[in-house]
Amino acid sequence: MAWPGVCHWGADALARTVAAAGTRLRLPLVVTDAGTWRAVASAIEPVLAAVPGLQWHVYDGVVPNPAIVQVREALRAARELGCATIVAVGGGSAIDVAKAVYACLASGLEADDLQAPHGQAWLDSPAQADDPLFIAVPTTSGTGSESSSAALIQGDDGRKRLYRSNRTRPALVALQPDLTLSLPPRPTAQGGFDAVLHALGAWINTDPSPVGKAMALHALRLCMQALPEVLRAPHSLPARADMQMGAYMAGLAIGMSKVDAVHAMCTPLESRVHMAHAEVLGPIFSVVARHTAQRAAAPYAAAARALGIAATEDEQQDALALIEAVESLARLAGIPLRFAGLSLSEQDAALLARQAMLSASMPINPRVLALEEIQSLYLKMAA
Repeated sequence: MAWPGVCHWGADALARTVAAAGTRLRLPLVVTDAGTWRAVASAIEPVLAAVPGLQWHVYDGVVPNPAIVQVREALRAARELGCATIVAVGGGSAIDVAKAVYACLASGLEADDLQAPHGQAWLDSPAQADDPLFIAVPTTSGTGSESSSAALIQGDDGRKRLYRSNRTRPALVALQPDLTLSLPPRPTAQGGFDAVLHALGAWINTDPSPVGKAMALHALRLCMQALPEVLRAPHSLPARADMQMGAYMAGLAIGMSKVDAVHAMCTPLESRVHMAHAEVLGPIFSVVARHTAQRAAAPYAAAARALGIAATEDEQQDALALIEAVESLARLAGIPLRFAGLSLSEQDAALLARQAMLSASMPINPRVLALEEIQSLYLKMAA
């Protein structure tokens, strides 16, 4: 098990994080998106300005579903400006771009090298004492990228590439609930649903990590309790705090245990439909979870009982109760459970299935899915 860096949580988390950084915080490049920076700069810049002599620069070109072009741009800025620290501010997109930029800055590689064998060798290697500092300040509660080992970046060919490295997890994380208050309702809801499915996927899969499972179950409990409260009372800091910690712990869980077929099948389809991540996850979850539970109900039922959702003698019934509870959360969050206008041919579905089979999470789905089975599930979603 590889643990991430130090996490500070609470009202003054950012100030405590900066204090913990000490002299390692040198000429940081803030990697963010323009909307987020407009919303939170007034809270973050005074904390940075309180450090004697500290100067910083901002790259705010990150976009949703980020592409390798943003990694190249941010890396060029970091090198031209002589930045020695990376500070990610935002949601999963900003943190994922920052992870790739950090990897290149620390290794001396270019963005396109990360897919090459020598790039993967660096990603697989242990952290070194002279690695630069990487700080994450999440302003959303969703992907858990601040605590996970993965980064998802779209390549020049339009396909999403998954980079996985314990070395690029932030050394310091600031979970400050008030920084999430400016996030509009829709991305708040979508991010929360993503966190729920991260936690559930890490719980139900067959990975044997006991710590990963403990993290996943507690994250699932936090997220399923906090998300409805955040949607009902958006300015509730206690609910925002629980949602932040739930997403963070879900990120820890997937870093240790990965996820399941839902996320494995989501990534290939996202390259095709160009929808928000949660809007792709919802319909996939509804089809794949029900199909999986027909033969592997036990982990779903165990979660239902642990969370007090159901407690009958019937595993199938309890598993279905949990799945329906998650679907109810999707509806509450305004996330459709069916695709509108998705059209897939047999060939399309076959290609998607082959791509999904490449995911490390597919073999650990509690019901092992054959290639033809995955293809049929894709076609069912498009029906």
